[in-house]
Amino acid sequence: MPGTLTLQGYITQVRRLLHDLNGQYWSDTELTDYINDARNRVCKDTRCLRQQIVNFVTLTQGTEQYQLASLPLPTALTGYTIIDVMGINILWGSTRIKLAYLPWTRFDVQFRYWTNMQSRPVCYSRLGALSVYIGPQPDTSYQSDWDVALVPPALTSDSSPEPIPEPFTTPVKYYAAYLAKFREQFCPLVRWRGRSCRTSEAAIGCSAPVHR
Repeated sequence: MPGTLTLQGYITQVRRLLHDLNGQYWSDTELTDYINDARNRVCKDTRCLRQQIVNFVTLTQGTEQYQLASLPLPTALTGYTIIDVMGINILWGSTRIKLAYLPWTRFDVQFRYWTNMQSRPVCYSRLGALSVYIGPQPDTSYQSDWDVALVPPALTSDSSPEPIPEPFTTPVKYYAAYLAKFREQFCPLVRWRGRSCRTSEAAIGCSAPVHR
């Protein structure tokens, strides 16, 4: 279930932590930036916006590399960004086949030795933050489902929907307050960053474990 917090709700929470309800020291614009940074951090740490996108990518014959930035997300996910690929399934006839994952060095050794080798893919790997490699190179076109983790669009007003579900919205205020206090190098920032980490861990504990 998506979160019910609005941007103003986040701002109020952060101002209470900062003891700045009247906005004497931090403007709404500055706190909005910190809140959106904190939302991204929570999504990266917890993978709370995990989506299985069906028929997401057509694997093309002879193409082993796919750039995440160039993959078109469904209309419902416009403005979202892929931060991790948790799994890939290919459709082979009436069968859905799960690709194994290997770290890049092992993948490079096992699946890229023969430069002209083409077959049904059985494995994938990541190279850097943006590239996904499929091995062996596809011998024909395959439709594929991708299990991905996302970060959402920034909140810009109270009408912006908050897709982050409870309880993963709880750490946001603490990390945003930590960022706001960071430029002052004030002692509570360590405590608030710790609370952000602990509430993120607690939120993970309330959900299913993350598996690749």
